[in-house]
Amino acid sequence: MLADKKESDTEVKLHLVTTCDEEYLETTTEAFDSMAYSVESMGIILTYEFDNYIHDRYIALDNGWKIILGRGLDIWQKTGGWYDINEYVQEKRLCKSCEVTFLKI
Repeated sequence: MLADKKESDTEVKLHLVTTCDEEYLETTTEAFDSMAYSVESMGIILTYEFDNYIHDRYIALDNGWKIILGRGLDIWQKTGGWYDINEYVQEKRLCKSCEVTFLKI
């Protein structure tokens, strides 16, 4: 979505704070490094950090808005699997019930 919505000559910095169990740390780090590399050519600079004490889920924008996500980013209902078009086209996917709050800070 970021790549589709941003101006092609604009660089977007995205910093993710998440948690990770110690047993998955290596594979999760490899996955995030791979994601960061794959979006770099699109002008998206993805950085991340692990914080095992976080609870709140929100997106803080540099224009003074904060988006509070009741479920975090886990909003999608399960699809029928790899061969279900809803797996690949998010506009067709059903959402779980959730609240999203927008605050001007």
